[in-house]
Amino acid sequence: MRSGFSMGWLLSFQLAAADVLVIESYRSQFEWDKSYLFGIHEELNPSIELATFEMDTKRIPMNQFDDAAEAAWHAYRQHQPKVVVLGDDNALRLMLPKLYDQPISIVFLGINDNPRHLLSEFSGQAKVTGILERPLFVRNLSEISRVLGRTDLRIKVMFDSGVTSKIAGEYIVTQFEQIKAGLGIDVSVHNIATFREWQAQVNQAQSQGVDAIFVGLYHTIIDDQGHNVAASTIMKWTNQHASVPLFGFWDYAVGKGKTAGGVVLFGESQGRTVAQLVNRILNGEDAGLIPIKIGTQGRAIYSRSEMTRWQLKPPLQWQALE
Repeated sequence: MRSGFSMGWLLSFQLAAADVLVIESYRSQFEWDKSYLFGIHEELNPSIELATFEMDTKRIPMNQFDDAAEAAWHAYRQHQPKVVVLGDDNALRLMLPKLYDQPISIVFLGINDNPRHLLSEFSGQAKVTGILERPLFVRNLSEISRVLGRTDLRIKVMFDSGVTSKIAGEYIVTQFEQIKAGLGIDVSVHNIATFREWQAQVNQAQSQGVDAIFVGLYHTIIDDQGHNVAASTIMKWTNQHASVPLFGFWDYAVGKGKTAGGVVLFGESQGRTVAQLVNRILNGEDAGLIPIKIGTQGRAIYSRSEMTRWQLKPPLQWQALE
C-alpha cells in the first residue's frame, strides 16, 4: 500500500496528454523551481502543451524517494509526452532508470553531479541533452575580495546535507584546491543536517576568525524532532544572528533580510535555455546531437539594505536590489 504522500502525488496532476512534461525534483513553490518554470513558460513556443509534476524531495524523507519516482512514472505514462524535462539532480538520478528506453527526448537542467556515468549506464532509445549547474565559486572569491577590500580572507560555506548540496560542496572544494596556492584565502565547506548545528556554525563564525559566510542551499535542514524547517525560517534566523557578512550563490538568497549579494545563478536563465532546446527538439532536431552545456550566466547582484548594514560598498558593475 502506498503512503499518503504518494496518493497526493497521484492526484496532483491532470491526465490530459502533453507535449512536454517537467518533472521537478522539488516543488513549484520552491524559489529555484518557480524561477526556472517562469523561464520555460516565457521561452516555450505557445502552441506546446506543458505539464508539470512535483517530486518534492526537499521536504519528504529519503525513504519516500522511490514512491515519488513511481508517482512521476505514472504521470509520464498518463501524459505520454514527446519531451521530458528533468529538473535537478534527484529527478535525473531517480527517473533516468525508468525513462532511458522510452521513445522520447530528455532535457535536464540544474544538474550539479557529473551525469556521464549515469548516462552511460542507462543508454537506450531516449535522446538526452541538458544543462549543468555549477556554483560560481571562483568568480565569487574574486568579487568578495573586492567587496571586503582584502585578499587574506577566511570564508565559511554552508550547505544543507541534501544530495545536491553534497555534490555542490564537493565541487567547491575541488575548485578551491586547484586555485588556492598563493591566494592567502582559507575556505571551509560544511554540509549541515540539523537546525541546531546550522545555528552553531553561524554563532561560532566570528570567534573562529571567519570574515564572511556563503549561504548555499538550506532546504533540507531538520529540527530536533526530525521535521523539515522552512527555508524562510532558516534564512531569517541566519540574517538576524550573523556576526559577519552573508553572501549567496543563488539569486533567491540575496535581498533585504537575506544575504548581501554575490555572483549568483538564476533559475530563469536555465529555464529559458531549456525551453529553447525543447523548441528545437519539437521542430525536428535530434536531442542526442545537441551538446550538454554548463550554465554560466551568473549575475553580480546586491541588496542595498544588507550592504548598508555591513558597511560595505559593492562594485559599480553589480546590480542593485532593495
